[in-house]
Amino acid sequence: MTITSEFQIFIWAAGAILAANLLAMALFVLFAKLPDGRFRQAIHSIILELDKFADRMENEQKRRTAIQQINDILGWRRILVPAALIGWIIDAEVAAIRKMQAATDTPDLHKEENKNG
Repeated sequence: MTITSEFQIFIWAAGAILAANLLAMALFVLFAKLPDGRFRQAIHSIILELDKFADRMENEQKRRTAIQQINDILGWRRILVPAALIGWIIDAEVAAIRKMQAATDTPDLHKEENKNG
């Protein structure tokens, strides 16, 4: 049985999303467990960017723009993915980031930065 190229792309994308989520969870756990230091500051920067991404994707207009950009990229390769599916994946990633924050008691770093900065 041969696997079509579209199915292979789907498998690779799902694997990439799963790997990214596992890496993000590891970073959240490390951030929660490590004492203050250079490594924790580096992880803080990454988590801050994840938090900013989640905040942006909660904005409907920015989310719609991201969906359109992803469709444009995939359309160039003649891969048609429904916008609703892309939106669902974005929503799932935002929910995963928020759950990781809650599970590790990591504060909303983006909001804290705005308060302190």
